[in-house]
Parts: sequence; structure tokens; C-alpha cells
Amino acid sequence: MITLEETKKKLRETCKVKRKKTFLKNGVIFSEMISSHFINWFANQKNIKNVAFYYPINTEVDPFPIIHLLKKKSLKHCLPVICKLNAPLIFREWKKDTKLINSNFGAKIPSTGIEIIPDLILVPLLAYDDNGSRLGYGGGFYDRTLYNLRKNFKKKIIAVGLAYSSQKYNGLLPLEKTDEKLDAILTESGFIFF
Repeated sequence: MITLEETKKKLRETCKVKRKKTFLKNGVIFSEMISSHFINWFANQKNIKNVAFYYPINTEVDPFPIIHLLKKKSLKHCLPVICKLNAPLIFREWKKDTKLINSNFGAKIPSTGIEIIPDLILVPLLAYDDNGSRLGYGGGFYDRTLYNLRKNFKKKIIAVGLAYSSQKYNGLLPLEKTDEKLDAILTESGFIFF
């Protein structure tokens, strides 16, 4: 019998290939379209002061077009940092001149900086479904982080997955009890809220 972990592992491999195809064909233009949808939505958001994003690796949706559009606003930006395995991420402030180093996982992270609790987290993913579930890389970092923030902070923290519409999984993704749902997915076609 195939275990849940084996199912998810096979699914990750398939989803990486699918995402890569879209990335190579339309990655740049789709990132621009995603940022345009984001800015239109963000114009009505009054409680977001701290935005967490990720430094894209491989074929992830590039969040930098969003960050460049946000630079006119007085916001703090931060990047996720893995302090230790099986622990939530922390978020360190990022500015244009922040010194970045390569993490053990290939992403660029701030070498120093103040820790920030984000109001909005832009999340990378391999697949999503109609219920707001996401398939990540299997480390559980974003799941632990979202659980920790939702449990320990009174303020609403919005988690938005950035994806291409081709990353939508038909049906329901296989889930573990530790998997946290997203509040929305943003693709080149626009927002999907859950």
C-alpha cells in the first residue's frame, strides 16, 4: 500500500515538471500579470504594514514585481529564514541594500536584520486546490509558521500563495493534519479567496 508521504512525493515530482513548463513558456509575463492583480487588490488593504515574501528559487513565481510596485508605500518587507529544522520560520527585514547570503536550502536570506511579524505572507508552492490547500516541498516550514502565527498573534495574518493557474490540482490534495490552508491563491488570472 502506498503511504501518504509516497503519494505526496510522487505528486511533487509531477508538479515540479508542470510548473517548470509554465515558467519557461510564460514565467516573466505571468509574474507581471500577478503583480498587477496584487496591486489592484492591495489598494483597498488598510491593515497591512509588514509584507513577507520569498527569494525565488528554480521555477517559483517571482514575487519581485510585486515588491517593486509596493516600494512607493511605507511598508516593511521581510524574507523567511530557517533557524532550525522542525521549527517555524522567522522573518527578517529586507531592504534594497540588505546583505543576502545563501541558505542551506538554496534561497537567499538576510544575514542580519530585525525580526518582523508579517501581516501578509506571500508563499511559494508546487500545487493548490479549491479548498486553499497547498503542496509545498515537504519540509513543513510554512505549515509550522502559519500555525504558529495564527495561534500566537491576535492580528489577522493573511497567507497568499503565488502560483500559475496551471498549478491547480484537480480534486483535493492529499493532506496531513499538520497542513495549513492558505487564505488566497494569486495567479495570472487573479485572486481565488478561501
